Amino acid sequence: MKKTWVFLTVAVLVTSLLGLVGCSTMPKVSPEAFERAVKAIMDGYSATLLAGDLDGWIALWDEGGVQLPPNEPMNVGIPAIKKSMMTTFAAVTFEKFAIEISGMFVDHEYGFVYGNYTYTLAPKAGGAKVLGDGKYETILKRQPDGSWKIFRDCFNSNLAP
Repeated sequence: MKKTWVFLTVAVLVTSLLGLVGCSTMPKVSPEAFERAVKAIMDGYSATLLAGDLDGWIALWDEGGVQLPPNEPMNVGIPAIKKSMMTTFAAVTFEKFAIEISGMFVDHEYGFVYGNYTYTLAPKAGGAKVLGDGKYETILKRQPDGSWKIFRDCFNSNLAP
């Protein structure tokens, strides 16, 4: 009985140690590789808005994505995010959308980026163009294939209400 208990204890300890070693060898992402990925995502974000490409824009998002727009309820999941953006794409044409990256940080499977954005919107129904600027913080999630997608996106305007 005592031998069995010792064997089980050793087996649990070895299994736990192997698990810890496996976790510590998880490939880290270099800051340079993450920076390239962030720039590509932000360039894609702007380009798809300017092209009116809703499907391309949605492809930048993780399946579990959450969008936190200003003055609206949060959009949880791809269907809700897409539904909300359909309304935007139907109402305006993005004539300008520029993203400035102020800072970023990566830790294994999550990365964080923040900065400012500017835009010019043309209402499809006519009327004056809307110029604006704001700030954002976006959390990216590393995908199983090593790519990155938008996991959480929070943004708000710098314009007075």
